Amino acid sequence: MAITYTLDRPRRRMYTRAEGVMTLAEIEAHLEVEETDRALGFAELFDARDTTLDLTTSDVRRLVERARKLHAAGIVVGPTAIVANSDVVFGMARMYAMLSEFVHAPVEVFREVEPALAWLDAYVTPGTPPPGAG
Repeated sequence: MAITYTLDRPRRRMYTRAEGVMTLAEIEAHLEVEETDRALGFAELFDARDTTLDLTTSDVRRLVERARKLHAAGIVVGPTAIVANSDVVFGMARMYAMLSEFVHAPVEVFREVEPALAWLDAYVTPGTPPPGAG
């Protein structure tokens, strides 16, 4: 499994792509790299269309708890648009998105890249509410 990303610092945007089987350890390692690169506040497009999951619902809750701790420490977590074509990945990502609402970590899940990018563009524009996800 590989999680790779590109940073667009002028736009404060991260483009992430996951391939293969994604585990909790790999997601946590990706989040640690984001923190090291000072990119936690960037808007992130997370393309998970070429991945499957080795995650449990407890793992998803652990990721949400990590976001809660960041928020409690005053660290802003930027919006994340997850793109998934697998029903399992989409469902687990929706669970993460719903639980993240309570810890001020904006996440939406999409089936296609273009609506995800539009949501990120709208989200980071002050005064513009994000459009609904699909």
